[in-house]
Amino acid sequence: MSNTIEQHKHTVRRFLEGTHSGRHEVVDETVHPAIVTHGFPGGNPDSRESYKAFFAAMDESLRGMDFRIDAMIGEGDQVAVRFTVEADHAGEFMGVPATGRRVRFGGMVIYRLQNGLIAETWLLPDGATLLQQLGVLDAA
Repeated sequence: MSNTIEQHKHTVRRFLEGTHSGRHEVVDETVHPAIVTHGFPGGNPDSRESYKAFFAAMDESLRGMDFRIDAMIGEGDQVAVRFTVEADHAGEFMGVPATGRRVRFGGMVIYRLQNGLIAETWLLPDGATLLQQLGVLDAA
C-alpha cells in the first residue's frame, strides 16, 4: 500500500477521532478550506467553521457518544469508512426533540483528499435505524 494512502487514512482517522471527542479544532488541521460535503442531516457544511458547528450541534444532541471506526479502506485520493455511533439522544437531532433514549446506528462516509486535506465528504448515515430507535418510524 502506498505511503500516500496511509497518510490519507491517518488524516481521516485523526479527523474522526478529534471531531467525535469534542476536539473540533482538528477540522482546521485536516479539512481543506473549500470543503464540499454531501448527505449531512440538517444541511451540508461548506466551510471549516460550518463543519465545526455541525459537530458541536451533534455533541449537544448525542451525548456520551461512543464513535467506532468499523472498517477503513483507501484507494487513490479517497478513504471510505464504515462506522458505528452509540449515544444518548439528549437534544434535537434530525428534527426530533430529545427523547433521552440510548441509540445505536451505523453509516458510511467517503472522503476525497487533496494536498493531504479532506476536500470532499459523502456521508451516508443509517437514518432509518436511528429514527426507528427514536420512535419516529415504525419498523417495517
